[in-house]
Amino acid sequence: MNILIFEDNFYGDFSPLSTLRPVYDILTGVYTSRERFNKINPTKYKVSLHCRNLLLPLLESENPGIKINAIEKEDYLLINGSALLNAEFLSYAVKKMKWDTVLINEGKIVCAKIPKSKLTYLKHKIENRNIDNTLSLRDFDNFTLVNDAGLIEKYNVISFHYAWDVIRHFEFVLKYDLEIKSAGRKRASPDAGVSVVNLKGIRIAKSANIFPNVVLDADVGMINIDENSVIEPFTFIKGPVYIGKNVTIKSGARIYGPCSIGTGSKITGEISGSIFHANVNKQHDGFIGNSYACPFVNFGADTVTSNLKNNYSRVRVKTGGGQINTGMQFLGTIAGDHSKFGINTMLNTGTVAGIFSNTAGGGFPDKKIDSFAWNILGSEPVRYKLEEALSTAKIVMGRRHIEMSGEYEELIREVYKTL
Repeated sequence: MNILIFEDNFYGDFSPLSTLRPVYDILTGVYTSRERFNKINPTKYKVSLHCRNLLLPLLESENPGIKINAIEKEDYLLINGSALLNAEFLSYAVKKMKWDTVLINEGKIVCAKIPKSKLTYLKHKIENRNIDNTLSLRDFDNFTLVNDAGLIEKYNVISFHYAWDVIRHFEFVLKYDLEIKSAGRKRASPDAGVSVVNLKGIRIAKSANIFPNVVLDADVGMINIDENSVIEPFTFIKGPVYIGKNVTIKSGARIYGPCSIGTGSKITGEISGSIFHANVNKQHDGFIGNSYACPFVNFGADTVTSNLKNNYSRVRVKTGGGQINTGMQFLGTIAGDHSKFGINTMLNTGTVAGIFSNTAGGGFPDKKIDSFAWNILGSEPVRYKLEEALSTAKIVMGRRHIEMSGEYEELIREVYKTL
C-alpha cells in the first residue's frame, strides 16, 4: 500500500499561507504536516504527494525523487494535508480502517482508503494538468463516507479549515511536536550564567550558543533550541518554545510560548503565541502576538500587532467575501510571504496581509491588506510592480544566502496574474 498526501479544494481558505506552497507545507508547530507525517509514519510505506497544478513545477524541483501528482497501480491511503494526524491514528488507518471508506470530520475529508481497482477516476483527476486537480468530497461519491465523532475524538484528529486555525490549535500541536523533537535527545547542559527553570524540559543542540544572563523557563512547556542558533544576553524564553536552526535571538527578547521560530529568523522584542515560518526579520522592539509570519516577512522597528479587542469579543477576519467570526479571543496578524511593515506600524486584531504587501504610515491600515499592494496610510493602495517586487525579493533572499530558483520566480509571476 502507498500513501498519498493530498490537497483538497479548500486550499484557498488558507491564503496567504497557502499562496506559494501546498497546505501540508504550512508550518503548524515544530513541523509542517508533511514533515510531521514523515516523523511519525509507523509503517514506512512509500509516500507521494499531490498538489494543485500551479505548484507542481516548484514542488518537483524541491523534492527530487518524490512522486508528485502521479498514481501507481497500488492500493492507497489518501491523507488530507490539512488534517493533523498522530502516530496512533495512522496506525489505525493503515491496519484497521476498512477499504472503500472515506473518513470525514467537520465536513472535510480526513483520509480515504482506496484499493487499486477503484482508483481510475482519482488517478485521472490527480494526473490531469489541464483542470483543477484538487480533490473534493464529490470525487468520493462512490465510496462509503464515515463521520465518526468518537473516532476523531479518540485519536485527537484535527481538521484545519482556515489560516487562523493554525493559531487556534498551535499550543496543542507545538507541545506534541516538541515531544517528538526531543525524544532521545540528551538534556541540556547550559553554560554558567544561564538561568534555568525545569532543566529536564530543555533541550539545547551542541552547536547552539547561549550567552550568560539568558533565562530559560520550561516550567509549563518544553524549550528546544536547535543547531547553530544564538541566544544573546538578557533574553527571556518561556516554554513551550522551539528555536529553529541558525536562528538569532537578539538581546532583550521576551518570548512567551507557545512560539515556533523557524530556520534563519532574526528576532527581538516581545513575541507570544506566534509562528515565524523561516527567515523572518524582527530585529527591533515591538509586539507580535498570536500571529503567523511566512518566510521573508520583515517587521520594521516598533511594529505592533493587536491580538485582543478592547471589548474582549471574538475576532472577526475580513475576507473577499465579507467577514468571518473566528470564534477566537486572541488573534493577531497573518502575514504572507515577503510582506513588509514599516517602522511603528500598528496592525489591528485579525489583520491578514497578502504576499508581497508593503504597509507603512501612522494609524491602523485596513484589516485586509491585498497581495502585491503598497499601503501607505493616507493614500490609496497602489499595485506593486512585479519586476520591482522580484528584484527586492532576490536581494532579501540573498542576504540569507538563498538564491531564488527559476521555478519559484515563475510561480510568483503566475500568482501575480491571478491576484
